[in-house]
Amino acid sequence: MTFDEKIKALNDLAIAWYSTSQADSIHEAVFHGQGYGKFADHCKEEAEEELEEAKKCTARIIALGGKPEYGFIPQEIHYDPKELLCRWYKEFTEGGIESMNKLACSLEDDVVTRKMVEEFVEGEEEHCRWVAQHLGIIEKLGYDNYLLEMMDI
Repeated sequence: MTFDEKIKALNDLAIAWYSTSQADSIHEAVFHGQGYGKFADHCKEEAEEELEEAKKCTARIIALGGKPEYGFIPQEIHYDPKELLCRWYKEFTEGGIESMNKLACSLEDDVVTRKMVEEFVEGEEEHCRWVAQHLGIIEKLGYDNYLLEMMDI
């Protein structure tokens, strides 16, 4: 991977995470407003994690001597927890995690960046397991019972 390709890949990750962090902060507010505090808390955790990942990418770009770029990827805002869970799961399983794994493998000449991306992959895999678990709970308990579990009562 060339220097320019590496910087572009890191900028792409940073822009994506800055964008999803903002969307998940909005999801937090939406779901708190609906009374689904436990689900909203998870959205908040995701937003904070994504923001930290974006900052790490930006810091790494600077450490490598590259230039961080500003950008934004429009994100769909969901008002139904199951719709958000399904979107997340689709993103993970339809190439999101795989593309980050490919990026990590292409960074064989840069151990520091590779390790950072591998940690990102681990975080995404963990989130994918959480989403799959919650979709499984919905299937077993029914959606209404799941929503009751997500409420602040």
